[in-house]
This record gives sequence, structure tokens and C-alpha cells, in this order.
Amino acid sequence: MVAHMIDSEVFGHQWTTAEGRVIFDEPARVRRWVRVIIALARAQAACGIIPTETLPAIEGLAQTDLPISDIARQTRATSHSTLGMIHVLRDHLPEDVREYVYYGTTVQDITDTSQVLEMQAVARLIWRDLWVTEGQLLALAEQHRTTPMVGRTHGQPGSPISFGLKAAVWADEVGRHLQRLQQAHSRLFVGQLGGAVGSLGFFRDKAMPLRAQFCNELNLVEPDISWINARDRFCEFAQLLAMITATLAKIANETFTLQRKEIGELAERTNPNTVGSITMPHKRNPESSEQIVALSKLVRADAGVMTETMLQENERDARSWKVEWAVFPELCQYSLAAAAMTRDLVEGLEVNVDAMRRNLLLESASEGVLATLSEKLGKHSAQAVLQDAYRKVREEGVTIPQALSDLVEGFVPDKDPKIDIGASAQMVDRVLARANSRRSDESEAAF
Repeated sequence: MVAHMIDSEVFGHQWTTAEGRVIFDEPARVRRWVRVIIALARAQAACGIIPTETLPAIEGLAQTDLPISDIARQTRATSHSTLGMIHVLRDHLPEDVREYVYYGTTVQDITDTSQVLEMQAVARLIWRDLWVTEGQLLALAEQHRTTPMVGRTHGQPGSPISFGLKAAVWADEVGRHLQRLQQAHSRLFVGQLGGAVGSLGFFRDKAMPLRAQFCNELNLVEPDISWINARDRFCEFAQLLAMITATLAKIANETFTLQRKEIGELAERTNPNTVGSITMPHKRNPESSEQIVALSKLVRADAGVMTETMLQENERDARSWKVEWAVFPELCQYSLAAAAMTRDLVEGLEVNVDAMRRNLLLESASEGVLATLSEKLGKHSAQAVLQDAYRKVREEGVTIPQALSDLVEGFVPDKDPKIDIGASAQMVDRVLARANSRRSDESEAAF
């Protein structure tokens, strides 16, 4: 029985990615634990804590097929998070080496460090997809730098903007998330070696050199202090994913809205096999946009649960970090799915310039008229006059130039009104310049 959408053979592709499965499937998690245990043994041998001659056998565990069923059976038998795995590891080692595997450390030293490695793997994929998506959005912004469209506020038509401005706003926000990922690097990817209560008492005077060597083996930052009961690093990453997916959902939600037939300005790319509706064949449903928004809602909810784990009691509290074991992989996989889907959405986004112009002509923009009248009447007086003018348009069916001619003495309507997109193009140029400068030192694999 499959109880989770991520594990569904039918629907799983909508809730995670193939790369996400590679990171979080159970054999991968066990291999990651073994990697951390081997790094620990190497560090301990380097510090003279365990005999160096035990290393080849312990390192050989990386090539050993460790039966998940045996680990599961031993875990149930011992009622301990990692003791079942320790028993299985010992069974695969020579008798004279068994005492030196997983030597002097505790559950969180292994599981926290492994979770940091998971976080690092996810961050690389998120970076890659965001970096590509930003590039696609910048290209759209440049292409449509002066393409006029309706700007909307409160869901209603407002003054004209360019579609390039909208795309540049999206790109600028994605760019800030890329910067946040970079800035968080030294805070997030930090090793954990604290022992039973964070003091590393088991290792006496070799504790600090051991921790430094352990983190070096895994290419992780060494913390100044043990963080067994300080869960802010994982929470920060969760909140960052919540923000990132909220931005992606905003892009998807705009696509969803502007794909409506009566608007028709944007549309998702489809393929010949795509079916919009089995009862209404004329429909072209924005499936990807809907899914990205749904995924973002779940990531934000999971990020809230992750924040709860920051409340710890004393030096170790499994009531909190065991919550992470359930929630962290889930929110990471939802985020990976949202990032991959948004990358594909933006890459294939269809822009209907004709529909944008058509919708502009359905409603006259008042901001430019207000600016013109303000020079003659003053801003607040002009605002009041325009309100009266638009009331006449609604109630009497006259045009706005006719209404203003009645209300404003000497008003001469512009016979050839231009579509004024304000400073849209200049702001697009600024975003393009700043982003391209930053990206010249980056790549999709730079993180």
C-alpha cells in the first residue's frame, strides 16, 4: 500500500524528481550514513584514536551490500535508531576491527551530519534549476522589454506596463534567492560531532582535533560549538525553500491567471499527448502551474513544522529531531519538483503579444491622464475630476474624452494617444545589467 504521493508509481513524478529519489531513497540514506562513519574512522585514525590498520576493513563497508531488511530487523529488536545498523556493520567486519567502528559517537553525530549532506545535495539541484530559470526569465525580459500589456492591481486592469517588466521582476526575485543560497553556505553546511551531550567528553584531549579532521574529511565547515540541540540551520534551509517555492508559485499563479481564455496573454507549452479535460475537450488546463502552487503550499506548511523543532529540552531531545526525519525529506522533494517544473514552465512559456495589445485597448489607462490633468488642476483636484469622469462613462455610456470635455474647461483630448509603459524599459535594463554582471562569475554548477 502506498500512503504518500511521493512514493506513488502513478503520481510520484508530480511530487518529486528522479534526482530527489536518488538522494532520499533508503539505500542511499544507509550509504550516506556509512560514508559518515568511514569519515569518522579516518579522522580517528589520523588522530591516533583507533589503529590505522583497522581502516581498510572499515573503508571496505562502502562497497559492501548492507541488507536493509537486516538493519530494519535489528532496529526493531534494539528499539534504537542506529544500533541495528551498528550490529549489521559489525557483522561485516573482521572480529579484530569490530570494536572500532562507530567509535565513541552517538546517533546525532551520524544522522545530523548525513542530513547536512542531504541538504547540500538538494541545495546544488535547487541552485542549478533556479540559475537556469533566472536566465530564461532574463531572456524574456530582454525580448519583451517594451512589449506593452495591462498592468493589474486588485485583480483589475490598471496602467500599462511591459511584459519585460513583469519577467524582470520575477528574474530579480529569483536572483535574490540565488544570493541567499550563496550567503547561507558557510552557515548551513556544517558538520556535527558532539558526542552524548555536546562536550565530546569521550575523546578527552583529542576531541577538538578529531572534530576538525572529521569535518575536513567530508568537506564540511567545522562548527565552533556542538549544535545537537540547535536546529536553526535546518530551519533556515526550510524557510529558504519556502521562500523560493513561493516565488516559483507566484510565477506559476500568474501563468495560471493569464492563461484564462478571456485573457489569453500567457500559456503553458503543451505536447500532442496532453489532455486538458476528458469531458470538455476544448480546454487547455494549466496543469504545471497548478501543481507548482500546490507544492509551494506544502513546502510552506512543512517549513512551519520544521520551525517547531527549534524548541529543544536540555542537551538532546529526540522529540524534535525525529520530526525532522519525517518532514525534511518531504519538503526537499516537494521543492525539487517545484523547481524542475518551473524551469520547464518558463522555458516553454508562450507569450501572446496580440492578446496583450487587445486587452490594453479594452480599457483606457487613467494614470497618464491623471498626470496630464494634475499639471493643470493639481493632483488631488485632478483625482476628483477623473472619478467623476469615470462615473459618467459607466452611467451614461460616453467615452472618457467626452466626459472630461464636459467636466474640464478647455480640455482637448489627445487624438493619437500613445501607450505609455512608464519607466518599464529602463528598469528592465537595470535588472539585466546587474544580473548579467553577477552571472558572469557563476554557472549552473557553481554551487
